[in-house]
Amino acid sequence: MRSTITALLIILVTATPALIPMVVATPTGQGFLSTRGTSIVDSTGQVVQLRGVNYPGYEDTPSSLHLQGAYLFLARLGFNVVRLPISWANMEPQPGVFNAEFLTWRVDQDVLWASIANVRIILDMHQYGWAEWFGGVGAPDWSVQQYPANQVGLREAVTNFWTDTKLQDHLISVWVKIAQHYANQTSIAGYDILNEPWIYTSIAPGLNGTAIDSFYARAVRAIRAVDTNHIIFLEPGNLDTFKLPTTTDIVWSPHFYQLAFANKYYQENYTVLQADFQAEYQKFMLEMGVPMWIGEFASYIPDPASSIKWTQDVVTLFNKNNVGWAWWAYTGTNQVPSSLFLGSN
Repeated sequence: MRSTITALLIILVTATPALIPMVVATPTGQGFLSTRGTSIVDSTGQVVQLRGVNYPGYEDTPSSLHLQGAYLFLARLGFNVVRLPISWANMEPQPGVFNAEFLTWRVDQDVLWASIANVRIILDMHQYGWAEWFGGVGAPDWSVQQYPANQVGLREAVTNFWTDTKLQDHLISVWVKIAQHYANQTSIAGYDILNEPWIYTSIAPGLNGTAIDSFYARAVRAIRAVDTNHIIFLEPGNLDTFKLPTTTDIVWSPHFYQLAFANKYYQENYTVLQADFQAEYQKFMLEMGVPMWIGEFASYIPDPASSIKWTQDVVTLFNKNNVGWAWWAYTGTNQVPSSLFLGSN
């Protein structure tokens, strides 16, 4: 989900990346992350809470590179992870053609800068609106050009992806090449296979969450064949997707936007936030026995005071339950809401 931060959103931290000098340093060795029960742990077995931001731009057609100073800035604020959106379209611009230069020219620099700053990166295969063909980003146009460039076409294209394993194999092949490239890179925390994998049953009534389960299982096997070092983050779809291909180094990564689009947030609404969060905690951590990490959350409440309070309550809720998170979104130029640091432990 995309957004920009307005001046009225919440109280802001005043430092900006532009004020932080470029640094030349030797990246420190971090060791790979893995999972142990419902926790993410480092190479020494210590529990790690991944808390940070999304840093978008590479999922679209990037007009400029990210900033080294951004990673130093985020590290100074205490963040230790960046969810970095990329896209299938940029990785496979033509069928069967892998754009390795996108990694070496863009993503590799972020990985280096993150390593220098002691920040981890989660690579997120992002989509919203499925493809540029439909006004969004994600899937390459060659995979959707047979559909009308409207909402009906979008639903048809998404449905086709979930029913066409040969088309899925293109995306899986992209992930295999990415995993081969980063297999030994310790500053990569893991791979988020697909952002918000929605299913539209209006086009195919028999389609259900097992299509996502099957895709995840094949993607995990293919990635694990070339890279056993990294966590794989799986996002639940809009239909039930609860069949894990394995529990080894798997993290469920839902997004949290409960009440985030309301006109106002009231203190008594905390019970609604808590109930929604606890339902996901029960489902993913207690029943499935794997860690949960919130890949996106943000407030779009127009009332500034309400927006601040919502953010404070949500961060407190996450932190009290030892669940990591990434705020949506930091652009390298906008400031970071101080509400993210209130209630932290």
